Amino acid sequence: MLPKVLLIDDDHDPLDILELLLFKDYNILTAMNGFEGLKKAQDELPDLIITDIMMPIMDGIRLFNQLKRADETRHIPIIAITSFKGSNTDKSLLSMGFKGVISKPLDKNKVAQIVKNTVKNFVNTEKENG
Repeated sequence: MLPKVLLIDDDHDPLDILELLLFKDYNILTAMNGFEGLKKAQDELPDLIITDIMMPIMDGIRLFNQLKRADETRHIPIIAITSFKGSNTDKSLLSMGFKGVISKPLDKNKVAQIVKNTVKNFVNTEKENG
């Protein structure tokens, strides 16, 4: 069974790129904003979430905080997508608890490597320990 990955972004282009990159190795779910993503995460309990930080209705930081407060979703690793570049942004997001940071525009090789490493290091470990 393929790991379930929830992609959340208010822009169709990154969602389409991520879906094309990942659909062969992962079962892909999508949401167009943080509120929709929160509901889908609660209903589907994905193995991994990749979310944009800047979105209407509910941004990626609020989404992250909501997911990490809930018992049923706190274990899910979350990767941030951001258009802010720089090591300070990355460090800040990683120190919050994000398992990886992907910068826009998306670098396909980097995306694939971050997702693969996160699934290997966090998803499989969670399943083995859980």
